[in-house]
Amino acid sequence: MRTIPLRFAVLALLAGSSTAAPAQEPAQEGAPKDWQGRYRYEHAAGRTAGGTGIVVTYDLVLLPPDVRDGCVLRVRGFQSDETIRCRTRRDGPGLAVAFDRYGDGSTVNRYGVAVYKVGQPLFTLVKGSRLGTRWQGLKPDGEGVAESGPYFARVK
Repeated sequence: MRTIPLRFAVLALLAGSSTAAPAQEPAQEGAPKDWQGRYRYEHAAGRTAGGTGIVVTYDLVLLPPDVRDGCVLRVRGFQSDETIRCRTRRDGPGLAVAFDRYGDGSTVNRYGVAVYKVGQPLFTLVKGSRLGTRWQGLKPDGEGVAESGPYFARVK
């Protein structure tokens, strides 16, 4: 195995050598201008044994990066009531939405469980002929939810 003298390795890194990994854009509370707005996904997962509809609404608000709580995901509906403060970063043609903390500032849910790790991608939105969603750390409960598809839609 051939080794490179340390002084040359350091010089290559300082010069921005192409062998160094590219720097990743830091996650931010808000979103780039082309992604700002409100998005919604209504997940209908059938009915309970008693006939009650199982519906959960996911509301995502993306504001400018300099706005406090500029990325907020609210999950409301059947056995769900959570507010998640998130961070975003560009992911190729998409926008990754990652967990930062719950609405109360904690990194654990109301039951004391750390469901997500800080910085863990929840999902990625991808622009195309239709807005696409690729589920990652967060995935709606129930059958029929593919790993990716046209789930969220821009509402404003």
